[in-house]
Amino acid sequence: MSDAFEFHESRDAYVLEGPGDDSRYRIVVSRAFVDDEIGEAADDAARRAWLKANLPSILGAYTARIEGGWVKSPWDRVLVEEVEG
Repeated sequence: MSDAFEFHESRDAYVLEGPGDDSRYRIVVSRAFVDDEIGEAADDAARRAWLKANLPSILGAYTARIEGGWVKSPWDRVLVEEVEG
């Protein structure tokens, strides 16, 4: 599923549309967040590997946010946006 993350240069972030087949939301993970975790010298392949390895935590942040839960650091940097339909 981490392959579903698309890099949006204009946002400088990786975006996952419709996580868990829920087209009402998208997950946004900034490149700055990933770089803070693995280093600024990382290339796109390393960033995508990090997204894949941390997908359970990213999805956990997504679930907590849509259900009104609390998200612990550093996962509080994962954004969940409602998609206008």
